[in-house]
Parts: sequence; C-alpha cells; structure tokens
Amino acid sequence: MKFRRLGRTGLSVSEVGFGGGGIGHVWGPTTDSECISAVRRAVDLGINFFDTSPMYGGGRSEENLGRGLAGLRAHVYIATKIRL
Repeated sequence: MKFRRLGRTGLSVSEVGFGGGGIGHVWGPTTDSECISAVRRAVDLGINFFDTSPMYGGGRSEENLGRGLAGLRAHVYIATKIRL
C-alpha cells in the first residue's frame, strides 16, 4: 500500500481509502457481518483511512465501522461529515 501525507497534518494515510456507504447498506442488501469483515480485510490490506457519515444507512455505517475497527482504532484515521 502506498501512503501520502494528509494536507499539513503530518498524518500518513493510505492512497486508497475505504468509503462507508456500502457498510451502511446504501448500495443494496448485505449483512452486518459482511460489512465488518470488509472493514477488517481493508485493514489487513493496508488501508488506514476510512470515510463515513451518519447519513449512510441512518448511522449503520458508523456502527459497522466501529465494530470492524474494534481493537484497531489506534492504527487508522476516520473522516466523517455532518449536515447542518
């Protein structure tokens, strides 16, 4: 996996990020177990940058991301957004 510096933060993030729409079930039916497995596989492949939103599946994306990253939080970066 290749990494880049995120702006002026000094954080080194994977060039490939993991978008959270799918783990919020917005692209079609899937199970929470499949979502959690996908997150863990992404980490295994070197992805350390995850993007989510409370709008993805009414919060399910954030819940599945949290479950998938259990015990790994110190090794990844999470971006999220809100709508005002």
